[in-house]
This record gives sequence, C-alpha cells and structure tokens, in this order.
Amino acid sequence: MKRGIVRTAFGMLRRRPALLCFPAMNVAALAAVLAAAWVLPLNGIRDRALDNQTPTTTQTVGLFALLALLSCVGTYFTAALLHSVRALLADDRPTIRASLGAMLRRMPTLACWSVLGNTVGVLLQIAESTAGVSWLFDMAGLSWSLLTYFALPVLVAEGSGLLTALRRSLALGRRELGAQVAGFARVFLTTVLVAVVGVAALILAVETDDVAVMLAAAGGVVVLWLLTGIASSTLSGIYRMSLYHRASATPLPPSPPFRSSRSALPAAQVGFRP
Repeated sequence: MKRGIVRTAFGMLRRRPALLCFPAMNVAALAAVLAAAWVLPLNGIRDRALDNQTPTTTQTVGLFALLALLSCVGTYFTAALLHSVRALLADDRPTIRASLGAMLRRMPTLACWSVLGNTVGVLLQIAESTAGVSWLFDMAGLSWSLLTYFALPVLVAEGSGLLTALRRSLALGRRELGAQVAGFARVFLTTVLVAVVGVAALILAVETDDVAVMLAAAGGVVVLWLLTGIASSTLSGIYRMSLYHRASATPLPPSPPFRSSRSALPAAQVGFRP
C-alpha cells in the first residue's frame, strides 16, 4: 500500500472532520428505518418465529424490500462521502448539503447498483448453502468485492452507467489489487484492535462486581465501538476515492494491436489468388 495515500486519507480527515457526518447520518438513517420497520414487518415476523411459524409471503416480500432499502440508504451516504472526497482532491470544498443533493440526483443508478450487489451476494449464499463448498463461494464473494471495488467511485466521479462502471472497475481493480487488499487489512486490523480493547475493558469492569462500573464500562465501550466504526468508514471512503483518483490519473496500458493471419503473410502472398 502506498504510504502517500494513507497519509492523504488521514490528512484529509484532519482538515475536513465534517466528512465524519456522512457515516454518522448513515447510522442514524439505518436506525430510523429499522425502528419504523419494527412497528409492522419485523414485529410480525418475530411473533411468528416465537410460535415456530415461517413468515408469510407478504412478510417475506416486505423483509426483502426492507433489506434493499437499507442497502440503498448505505450506498447513498457512501456515494455522498465519495463525492465530497473527490471534490476535496480537486482543491474544492463542497458543503455536505451539496454532496447529498448531487447523489440524490443519481439515486436511480445508485439504487440499481445496490440491488445488483445484493442480488449477487444472495445468489452466492444460496449457491453455498446448496452446494456446501463454502470456501469456493467465499473466494467468489471476495473476488466480486475486489473487482467491483471501484464501481461506486466510477459511478460518482464519471457519471457512467452500470455496465461501464463495472468494466472500468475491473480494469482499475486489476492494477490496484495489492493496494486494495493492503488498505482493507489495515482498516480491519485497526478495528479489531479497538474491539479487543473494548472487550478487555468489559472484562475488567465485570471483575469489579460493581453494577455501576459495569454499566458505565458497557456504555463507554458501545460509544467507542460506534465512533470507531464511523471513523473507519470515513477513512475507508477517503482511501477508496484517493486510490481511484490515482489509478484513473494514470492511463491504462493499451491493448495489443490485432493482427490477422492475412496481414502476417508476406506481401507477395497477400495478393495471391489460387
């Protein structure tokens, strides 16, 4: 992983801490949607599950629609974050409202991309449960994630359609595959470290046998994990768009010219007629 891009990500977050608002709004919006859904669909599904009954057809359709809505909400706020980062890389300073508005106008395309990604994930899970070869479909899911890593940045920066975004993502992803894996590993290890610190704090609090201390520690750990998730999401978005910015600034290597067997023949044989 290029250390320059990592420094750029951390430096941009220090200069523009308002970028944290996008993941924070995402968490708030997801919580609001889940709270609203609990009134009817989820509550009814829970009641039937307690009675050892499967959900009705309407409840199943509603559950899938809820999952699609949650995915679209997450995609929308992630795209708004990428839009703001792209503007900052171009020495612009857009407002949060401007980025949200720009991505709202692109919402149909973003929703299609979100549904496509979820559909592929569901199909891979169904195939895994049917075939039973978990490692094969895990590798397929990882490959899909890596090869579509730049699809959302392309949609945001270039305003292209889904097929063009997929082709561009495949081309850029092959070039920056190592940087993608390294960036993911760094964010993942940092998140795991914070999670371990939180678990250790909970264990120490339990050892005190003091209810007030345990409640305070639990609340502090939850807040710590929430803030860590927001910061990790923001840094991941900055790194993702910065990596796309670097990859797209470098021209892709040209494809080798096509040479037919006829053009490879000597000039005397090209015009030969038997």
